[in-house]
Amino acid sequence: MGIDDAIRHRIDVRDFADKPVDPGVRHAILDAGRLAPSGKNTQHWRFVLLTDEGDIAQLAELSTSGTWIDGADFAVVVTTDPSYHYHELDAGRAITHMQFAAFDRGVGSCIYTGYDDAAMREFLDVPDDRSITAVVGFGRPANGLRGQKRRQALSDVAYADRFGKPLAVE
Repeated sequence: MGIDDAIRHRIDVRDFADKPVDPGVRHAILDAGRLAPSGKNTQHWRFVLLTDEGDIAQLAELSTSGTWIDGADFAVVVTTDPSYHYHELDAGRAITHMQFAAFDRGVGSCIYTGYDDAAMREFLDVPDDRSITAVVGFGRPANGLRGQKRRQALSDVAYADRFGKPLAVE
């Protein structure tokens, strides 16, 4: 499967089948995050892999926007160093790498960023000098991995030379 296919057809998956993901696949997904670029090559992200059903249920309980994660096979909590003004961008780069690696292996994923920060820090022993930037749930999709995206036209979101100057789309 090519990267263009993943870009065009990868959808967020929040409904997971009860089929385990091989530990080697989990590690390959984490490794894809490790290989992502980062500002000034700081590589400041740190990933917490959760595979225990009780731990994943706890993530759902602490979430304000990701209770669906309770059905995931595993989760990755992405932490970053907030002293870098680009830390959230770097988290997004690592997450995108992980999600494309997952898609390539038949694993669906979705992210959430809403949670009880203090409770999450305590639950995962995250130090105060780290930002809990996002949580990503992964698993075999219950209803398919690919979908039709509803996106605005390129000419509606991209400009030529200056903001607002129409882009000629061929």
